[in-house]
Amino acid sequence: MRENTVKRRLQAGETVVGTWMNLAEPLAAGLLASHGWDWILIDMEHGPIPLADAAAMVTAVRAQNCVPVVRAAWNESAQIQRVLDLGAWGVMVPVINTAEDARRAVRDARFPPLGERSRGGVRANLTWDTDPGTYSRRANEEILLLVQVETEESVSNVAEILAVDGIDGVFVGPNDLAFSGGKPWPDVWQKDDAYMALIDAVANAAKSSGKFAGILARDAVQATQMIARGYRFVGVGGDAAFLTAGSKNALDVVRAAQKTV
Repeated sequence: MRENTVKRRLQAGETVVGTWMNLAEPLAAGLLASHGWDWILIDMEHGPIPLADAAAMVTAVRAQNCVPVVRAAWNESAQIQRVLDLGAWGVMVPVINTAEDARRAVRDARFPPLGERSRGGVRANLTWDTDPGTYSRRANEEILLLVQVETEESVSNVAEILAVDGIDGVFVGPNDLAFSGGKPWPDVWQKDDAYMALIDAVANAAKSSGKFAGILARDAVQATQMIARGYRFVGVGGDAAFLTAGSKNALDVVRAAQKTV
């Protein structure tokens, strides 16, 4: 069975960087993975991505020796288990406010004795290049389980969430965390002391627990700021943002040249 290099690097205290997929497009997933990102996240919570497309995207990412992580639509058994059955190497579970929420995610994402995940299908072991028996024995060890800290309540409980056995790390939802305090995210990043204190509290709690904290950055500059604040699983931009920026920048150059002709 393949080794989850992202999980091993995080366990060794390293920082890993990846990017986000909201578009249901396996070719685009493979192209992004080919650029050298450590991981690609396939977003089934906010992205309009059907299960069959997500499965194809996982395959495309793995073909580039990149780690596919899938965000489940909700902290619910069928959502989490279907994500793992399609072969994800990591699963992100949204809206975790308490340790009990985290234990529920572990129950559905981990095989016994750690959890109650059901075993079925053949696709999962194929993406790990192994047989069903080996997959069943080693999945708990290799699959990355992240839970999302997205509210002020969840930040207040983050130490207890991190203490749940089976959780590898926490991932801040920066937009929803800002909204939980009544403000849009662009107005608070490095501008609102109370918000930045929440950001730092999560990173510090993760470091104290021996686990890791992750977060999504809008761009490369912001990603470096987050790494400096102690975040070790850092997302940078995403497919729609890259497509928009590349298209707009090219068009702006051409339009400017047209004006000189």
